[in-house]
Amino acid sequence: MLALAAWLALAWLVGCRGAAAQGPKPTGRLRVDFLDVGQGDATLVTSPAGKTVLIDGGLAEAGDTVVAFLDARGIAMLDLVFLTHRHADHLGGLPAVVDKHGTRMFLDAPYPHEIQEYQRLLVLLDRKHVPVRQAERRRSIDLGEGARLTLLGPPEPPITNTRSDVNANSVVSRIDFGKVGILFAADAEAQTERWLLDSQANLRAAVLKVAHHGSRYSSTPKFLEAVQPLVAVVSVGAGNEYHHPDAQTLGRLARMGARVFRTDIDGPIAIESDGGKIEVFVQGRKEVFQVP
Repeated sequence: MLALAAWLALAWLVGCRGAAAQGPKPTGRLRVDFLDVGQGDATLVTSPAGKTVLIDGGLAEAGDTVVAFLDARGIAMLDLVFLTHRHADHLGGLPAVVDKHGTRMFLDAPYPHEIQEYQRLLVLLDRKHVPVRQAERRRSIDLGEGARLTLLGPPEPPITNTRSDVNANSVVSRIDFGKVGILFAADAEAQTERWLLDSQANLRAAVLKVAHHGSRYSSTPKFLEAVQPLVAVVSVGAGNEYHHPDAQTLGRLARMGARVFRTDIDGPIAIESDGGKIEVFVQGRKEVFQVP
């Protein structure tokens, strides 16, 4: 387990900005941007206090897209970059982001998967003197003004002998702000969902970032019943070779009554909340959802 002192240092780093750093001003509202990075994941969280957390970075070719988005938001340096698991479609764009914008802390998914993109990222983080910490279950990070990031994984002990052990050991996390919970399911598999249910983690969330681009290997009925999402976001590439999202997964989400948004159809998806309701912005329109 990571020493408490190290996590206190993480909380201090996330809570502070250097005088030269620039970024979003505090608004009192939580904003989550699901970027359109094709067949991959990249999500920017901006807390009510203006703290920024980038969850994953898409494929390598998406790096310029993520950098351009951060430039447009006026973000000079990120407070935290968080990798959910070490697959190329989640980490490939991060070297471009770290090189251009930097980050005060890097939170790494601990399950091993040694690929070239990951090694390149580690070298860059070392060269930039970015502190690297391993994700640990139950760790909670205060993002300011009532917003909190909580790690529900990685699974303990690691899940093995699955279709993809790297996916199955993805670090699932959630952000809570007022009555609004947003659950980031990474590339969790059905086995991960069973583990989460058995762990009695708080899964109820108004917004679900659907696991594994809408794959049929996750978003099981029992898991969705525990989450009860009002809004479901699928980060997925148009015409992808995996045929994501799967029709059965979309059907299960529909039966739950969730309003589904997809980056392959809707493009970038932005969600804002005052802690009581959710506003979803896509293609110049807004949809409002009241959280019970």
